[in-house]
Amino acid sequence: MARKGCRMKFEEKLNRIRYNEKRVLAGLFLVILFSLTAVNAVEFLLGNEEDGRRLGLERLGTVEDTAINAWGAVQCILSKRVAYGNTVYEDVTLLDNGYATMADQAESIEAAKEGSARAYALAREIGADFLYVQAPEKEYRKEDLPEGVYSFAPDKYEAMIAYLKESGIPYLDTREILLREAMARAGTEADAALSEGGSADEEIPDELWYDYFYHTDHHWNTRAAFTVYGAIARELENLGYPMSVAEALDESNYIQRNYEDVFLGTQGRMTGRYYAGLDDYELWLPEFETDLSMTVPSSGLYREGSFEDAFVFYENLDGYSFDHYAYYAYLNRDEDHIILENRLITDGPRVVIIRDSEAVPVSVFLSLCCSRIDVLDLRYMSGDEDVEGLIRSLQPDIFLYIFGTGYLGNENAMIF
Repeated sequence: MARKGCRMKFEEKLNRIRYNEKRVLAGLFLVILFSLTAVNAVEFLLGNEEDGRRLGLERLGTVEDTAINAWGAVQCILSKRVAYGNTVYEDVTLLDNGYATMADQAESIEAAKEGSARAYALAREIGADFLYVQAPEKEYRKEDLPEGVYSFAPDKYEAMIAYLKESGIPYLDTREILLREAMARAGTEADAALSEGGSADEEIPDELWYDYFYHTDHHWNTRAAFTVYGAIARELENLGYPMSVAEALDESNYIQRNYEDVFLGTQGRMTGRYYAGLDDYELWLPEFETDLSMTVPSSGLYREGSFEDAFVFYENLDGYSFDHYAYYAYLNRDEDHIILENRLITDGPRVVIIRDSEAVPVSVFLSLCCSRIDVLDLRYMSGDEDVEGLIRSLQPDIFLYIFGTGYLGNENAMIF
């Protein structure tokens, strides 16, 4: 009887502990909910929006950031694999390996089909070469997502590659390029395996694929961008453009600086650092001589000098922040029109790129072997701008489209 009584007391104590834990979690949830509601109400009443945040509310922004971190911590404590984000984007989903993503719920690629077809037709009309560069989805396998969660990103990637192939539009399959490079790093014979009809994604461990991405963000990282830049440069060389690319393509000619825990990516901003974690950022700087310039006509920004002086914005690497985005250590942010000029190369190709943010690191590396690159982002151009007329006036040798899967159905991003 004494043993039974002790057992009952122990169970009662355990139940009280569990009850108190639930009360604490419920209280924390209400505090976070109240904080976010108050922040949104004050911002709505007091501020004008600029880049998604309110002017003059720096302190309030800190409160909001703290609330997002706390909310994400609750999601983590509850072991949630799908966390409700703080924006209109899709909810944040944790893959089996802990990487965060947003399961893409938009299935259409019609805008990308129309945009790439128009661009290819324009390139042929003005005598320029054309190349479509499709950035891959983050999810390596659909099975990496939690049960019950489906993302259309892999389907969209495959459908776009199939469309380009069937339409005869020149393209780069970056997924295959990255898998080949991963296989080489893994010490396997990529070309032999693929020539026998095998698929590269059957030959590498999953972690080698995710080495190309950030834990908290949807973009590819610097290594992946450098690898794809190399593939583009070799394609241009194969087209007959005079390019001095040997040293610019050799990664041993770059300083690779690692900045620890400075990057809170898109998914991290939606759920906070305690749910998604923090990323390191790797900044690659050429050790060889460079003389470059960056111009943003709409803002009047002009920078010149070495690769570092012209393109690197160290304020985005000062530390983890909801306001500074380490992915834009190169070029600082998206702009409607950025001009990159290489003053050491006078006879290299002139390039026009229409892109989303996946092209940021690719374009700065590509500038090392081109005379001039005009980077156009249709998302930031007004609807009455004559983009076709601008492209004609630039007289490019080659016209590139560089996009991830997220904007393939977005007419404002894909169609000029």
